[in-house]
Amino acid sequence: MKVLQMAIGLEKLEIIEFKFAAYDKVSGKMGFFDPSRADDFLMISGSQMREYARNGETPPDGFMGERAWQVIAEYYVSIN
Repeated sequence: MKVLQMAIGLEKLEIIEFKFAAYDKVSGKMGFFDPSRADDFLMISGSQMREYARNGETPPDGFMGERAWQVIAEYYVSIN
């Protein structure tokens, strides 16, 4: 972050950190990762999502909208 703050022309920009989203197994939906409850979260990478789709698996309920998942899964099955 310090490199960005020192970059010419960027000194007037406010640099904000982003929160990391992960699947909250307790609430059954996506949420912001809470390090104090690390075991309650499931990190699903893009590579894992593509693998689920290719293999006809589905992510946990609440991870993604059902129709959105269908579109992604259909695409990856079609290019297999």
